[in-house]
Amino acid sequence: MLLSGVVSAACTARCAAARPKPRAACHLAAQRPSLKPRQLCLTKSAADEALGLADADPEDARGAIAVGLKFSNAGMYEKAQVYFEKALELPGTGLKRWRDKPPALSTGELTSALYNIACCRSQLGDVENALVAIAGAIEQGYKGPYEFQQMRQDPDLATLREDPRFEGLIGRFERKAPEKSGFLGLF
Repeated sequence: MLLSGVVSAACTARCAAARPKPRAACHLAAQRPSLKPRQLCLTKSAADEALGLADADPEDARGAIAVGLKFSNAGMYEKAQVYFEKALELPGTGLKRWRDKPPALSTGELTSALYNIACCRSQLGDVENALVAIAGAIEQGYKGPYEFQQMRQDPDLATLREDPRFEGLIGRFERKAPEKSGFLGLF
């Protein structure tokens, strides 16, 4: 208990001594009054870090996704979306099939970029394009049981979940467990 008080005090002191707070962090704090002081400190820290990356120019998809995640964590969804879309155009860390062409995007990079584009568009209220992006992520391999659970619980997709087409899309790709009867489902 003593240690958590020290961490909380250190976090509060760090936040108080920081540079002028970016607008995004203050806006996020106003939107989510339920944030605990530690979470709020981390959010402001993410906003400060994202502002330091304003001129970042990643060389590959992995770097663009990392920068996009920093902007997304800071609540700067428009800038984050730019970097996630840029990740789709940059060379990836996947297979290099031809000498004169850059390596392809790996499946993880492709699904991560598309899923995060859907999150950003959902946060910005663009439900149509968010559905297109989430459908692309699912078609590219983001479709295990954990992934569907993630989509149903991710707070960034809250606006998207309100649309009835979202559950229809998930239902189309989600595997239903076959009904088993008898011993091991054999009879």
